[in-house]
Amino acid sequence: MTRQPRTRNQNPGVAVQGFLTAAVDALIGRSWEFREVGPDELRYPATISLWLRWFISALCVFQLVYRPAFDPSTYTGYILCFIVLVAFSFYLHYRLRSGRNLTLHLMLAIGATDVVLITLAMVIGGGFSHFFFYLLYYPALAWFAVFFSSFRMSFSWVTLVAILYTVVSLTAGEGLDLDARDEKALIARIAVMYAVVGTVSLVARSERIRRLEAVARERELQRQRLEMSQTIHDTTAQSAYTLGLGLEGAIEKADNSNPELVKKLEAMWSLTRSTMWALRHPIDGGQIFSGSTLSEVLEAHADTFTVITSIPAELAQYGVEPQLSTVKRSLLFSIAHNALTNAFRHSDAESVTISLEFGEQNLRMSVSDDGAGLPDDYAVRGRGFRNMRADAERMGGSLHVESNGNGTTVSCIVPN
Repeated sequence: MTRQPRTRNQNPGVAVQGFLTAAVDALIGRSWEFREVGPDELRYPATISLWLRWFISALCVFQLVYRPAFDPSTYTGYILCFIVLVAFSFYLHYRLRSGRNLTLHLMLAIGATDVVLITLAMVIGGGFSHFFFYLLYYPALAWFAVFFSSFRMSFSWVTLVAILYTVVSLTAGEGLDLDARDEKALIARIAVMYAVVGTVSLVARSERIRRLEAVARERELQRQRLEMSQTIHDTTAQSAYTLGLGLEGAIEKADNSNPELVKKLEAMWSLTRSTMWALRHPIDGGQIFSGSTLSEVLEAHADTFTVITSIPAELAQYGVEPQLSTVKRSLLFSIAHNALTNAFRHSDAESVTISLEFGEQNLRMSVSDDGAGLPDDYAVRGRGFRNMRADAERMGGSLHVESNGNGTTVSCIVPN
């Protein structure tokens, strides 16, 4: 597919992000690494920062409502700043609740907005003498340092904030009272800014390095799993397939006068098919680690099930698949494979259907067959259902089994 060039009016959000990136580049250069990170990495700190913003919003409401002592113009200025703060908080809340991806550009824009609002509130309140709004600089700077591990970027950001605070302290309201040694307090406050950002940046960078090392180990494991699945496909699976073809041909050519030989050949053919199907778990499951979606892998797995077992299987999908983690896709695939294995070995089914239902909050995966159903003591036979239930609970979900004389349905419900 040919990528079309972007025009100036194609996306205003892209233009704003480009302007922010260019502005920061001009300020501190390109020596820092401004990299996009995955949604899982940003979601947790963004959630914590969101609740901190709501707490600050509630504190602002208390200050505005409880015994206010502002003139009308000051009160109006505070209200406008508060409206902008709440609007950005609602926008962040919406993106988190809807499962939309977060980017560092968005976090930079929100952080810059926070600093601007705090500075405006200080100007409205009288500059250096307004201690309450100055305190808000600390969580704003700490929040910024958590998201951006580059020390140079954090140092440049706190320097910019310190310059803004110094200018406001010197020019807004009555300025600094030198007789009261306000300049010493100003220097101390700025020093604390650097100390807060430096400490938080150090801790955040240490945690991020530890996380990146874990990601590197996981990627190496994924690479090994892919190599293993390809090796199994090229060696053991091919040998089992060739053996199955030979047994199938031998059964056709066997003399009916020797029923015992035919029975043994059929037993060996059944065992070979069972082995071929068991080998498809690491082979098809390996595609998950190469980035394939759950629906893509299950659709291919259903086709393979039909070829090996001669039992028609199909995938029915409802809704759009969200971005699922590798672990969740792998566990759901294992549950589906185990359910298909039970249908193949024990149900005498004539058809199987895999259903994927993607809702706003939950994902429901079901494997249904039209076989003979399960015995009453199915839960204590073997480890299949225990493993499926354990996998579902590991994802924070649950496993449900419905069975009667007309078939069996194994359903797994997990949060997105």
